[in-house]
Amino acid sequence: MKSNIFGVVMVMLIISTSLYSQQESEPLYTRAGFKFGLNYANITGDIEDTDARVRMHLGAVIEFPVIQRFFVQAEVLYSAQGYKFDENGSENKISLNYLALPILAKVYFTDKFSLETGPQLATLANVAESAEDTPDEFFDSFNNFDFSWNFGAGYKMESGLFFQLRYNLGLTDINNIDNSTINFKNSVAQVSVGYLFKTKNNRRRDTTINQ
Repeated sequence: MKSNIFGVVMVMLIISTSLYSQQESEPLYTRAGFKFGLNYANITGDIEDTDARVRMHLGAVIEFPVIQRFFVQAEVLYSAQGYKFDENGSENKISLNYLALPILAKVYFTDKFSLETGPQLATLANVAESAEDTPDEFFDSFNNFDFSWNFGAGYKMESGLFFQLRYNLGLTDINNIDNSTINFKNSVAQVSVGYLFKTKNNRRRDTTINQ
């Protein structure tokens, strides 16, 4: 898995370098903004018969240019995840809420379309279940740290409005129960909308004023 991820990153770097060599130099700007959207969250692994939950995420975004058409995007997100399963004939909804830090390499194939990939570090903020009041022991049964890898695509308009589709592949066993051999990981598909604010230097200029 690690070798496959490394291969994807190298391919994106090679493509971005090729795209850069075909273009004239243009001004590059760092832009910051925000995003929010929906998570389609579940778990994969040894626990079977779980169902996905539709939850939400939101946070801040900053996009750094590296070379033409190649950017790094860092985010700080609150990501509500989890899963649900049938327990004694009733549905129990498990809430796993994270503070996440995705760091993504982005290649723009056109001025608007991009592909992205990169790691995500996350810490577990809180845990809850719908079946009963959640004891501290239930929180302790989940790993506080989660490492995952993101794959996605984006569309950014000149105004700064952008849309993203992303899959977050969990790589950390989030089961923290002592002496348990059960292994399961997060699996999250995301759809997002956001906005990157323009800096003073890269606002649209009316080229007809001085003509």
